[in-house]
Amino acid sequence: MPVIPGFASRPYPSFRSEIGILFQLFESRPMTSQRSFFFCLTVAVTLAGAAPAEAQWTPKRLAADSAELPRTPWGSPDFQGLWNNSTTTPLERLTAEEQAQSRRAQQAVIEATGGTGAGWLEQAGRIERESLIVDPPDGRIRMTEEGVQRLIERENARVGRGEADSWLDRNSWERCISRTLPTAMIPTLYNANYQIFQTPDHFVIMMEMIHEARIVPLDGRPPTSDNIRQWLGDARGYWDGDTLVVETTHFNSRLDGGDYQPSHVTPTGPRGSGETLKVTERFTMTDANTIDYQITVEDPKTFALPYTAAIPMSRSAADVTLFEYACHEGNHAMINLLNAGRADEQLALDAAALVSEQRKAAGHPGVREPAVPFASIPPQP
Repeated sequence: MPVIPGFASRPYPSFRSEIGILFQLFESRPMTSQRSFFFCLTVAVTLAGAAPAEAQWTPKRLAADSAELPRTPWGSPDFQGLWNNSTTTPLERLTAEEQAQSRRAQQAVIEATGGTGAGWLEQAGRIERESLIVDPPDGRIRMTEEGVQRLIERENARVGRGEADSWLDRNSWERCISRTLPTAMIPTLYNANYQIFQTPDHFVIMMEMIHEARIVPLDGRPPTSDNIRQWLGDARGYWDGDTLVVETTHFNSRLDGGDYQPSHVTPTGPRGSGETLKVTERFTMTDANTIDYQITVEDPKTFALPYTAAIPMSRSAADVTLFEYACHEGNHAMINLLNAGRADEQLALDAAALVSEQRKAAGHPGVREPAVPFASIPPQP
């Protein structure tokens, strides 16, 4: 496993380069085996949760050393530094049947790939909860009928489309545009690192994944025009005692892909267009090295109830740093994805149709996809 000296023996974080290696293998294979290889490749990027334990890196964190909160020269809690929110706890509480369904859907892919996925895990352990969602209390996201129907319609619009007919068939993360919210603040399989900077009138969150920087004004300025819509929305922050509250609105209308469902969805991603989405975050430092981070997601056109996830953030050890997230290594991976789609058009169509049907059958189309669970599911005892 490649490592970079001097950085806590942390494996190179971006598995985009591993995708390039897979495509080199693809091109070297005889045509008779490319069909099965291509199918494995299309799901490998999202199946890194099946990686073996020896290929997992655990984030180095600092234990609480003082109950006294560090403060800036201007008196607010000092959040500055590098933080990690990695965990294997799933966003949503899965039922026993959903877990079983996930295991069944994964099995063929695990057997075909040896269970390695396309990269190395970078995860800490579980927290003492069954889900990151704490409200509703059962840990479940409830969608409106309108929201579910929109996703079904977008799945149906995929009929006749392959996995990579166009770059529009891939999500905004794969296209190196944005991970969007709330996805960008929910831990995934790797790169769950955030660097925070503060001034009296700004709060900046630098996210390692895709290297997006969220710049949050704290000076009371009004929101931008409703006509200005952004991938990460328009954020405004204020202090509620020692808790920093960040409210974000004015998201663009294509957070979930647009007219049809991307062939590779992000399980923790948006389920609506973004036009009526509001995200409220609360950063509360409970000790010098721990942030109680909570994020509430509201979208009346998509969710019957708002939901809140609580995700602890721990200060990273002094020898940990952010890596450059070289998205797609010059975008060669997108070219390779489209080329692979042309290698066997019928297989690409079959794979896209299969995954689309799995999503609809799962009950939350485009979200609780059986082949791509929120977290790796342990083997059945």
